[in-house]
Amino acid sequence: HSISAARRAWSRHAHDVQQGARVMYRILRSVVLVLIRIVLGSSLHVEGLEHVPRRGGLLLVSNHVGTVDPPLTGALVPRCDLHYMAKVEHFRGWYGPLFRAFHAFAVVRESADRAALRRALTLLGQGHAVLIYPEGSRSPDGVLQPARPGAGFIGLRSRARIVPVAIWGSEHVIPRGRMVPRRAQVHVAFGRSFLLADGDEH
Repeated sequence: HSISAARRAWSRHAHDVQQGARVMYRILRSVVLVLIRIVLGSSLHVEGLEHVPRRGGLLLVSNHVGTVDPPLTGALVPRCDLHYMAKVEHFRGWYGPLFRAFHAFAVVRESADRAALRRALTLLGQGHAVLIYPEGSRSPDGVLQPARPGAGFIGLRSRARIVPVAIWGSEHVIPRGRMVPRRAQVHVAFGRSFLLADGDEH
């Protein structure tokens, strides 16, 4: 009986933690949406949100040109179960807890990070959405960089639907060397979802 009681207590604790994380994510997402309206306003152009499934395992695959891309994309996606794959360096500073509150999980770049791959596959298998940047880092000049193989592997193994995302103009919101955001013409386009077939990993 004591073991059963301990299991029930742990289950309740885990449920409470998950609920708390969901509430925190909703709050942070709302804050980002307000900041987007203040900073960008009518300079933000979004298309294709109707292509984003509202439930079920979903892999969002985006290019990466600006610092604001992850919070911007995450705030626009009409789901509160979105998780982000972010470089491990982001979790080593004082802002690590903030990244975790945004549902981010670490990936070691330039390596086959099996823990990160398992985490992504687990989340997708549980019906959540995962956002990744196949280029591995921001493009230094806005030109699309070669993709790492991880995105194809995750899409193929998870059998989750994939939504391609294209962003341009966001590199001008917080240019390299600046800290204060400024208004710029930013475009975010969500493509039609699709499934990756065998043999399409590359």
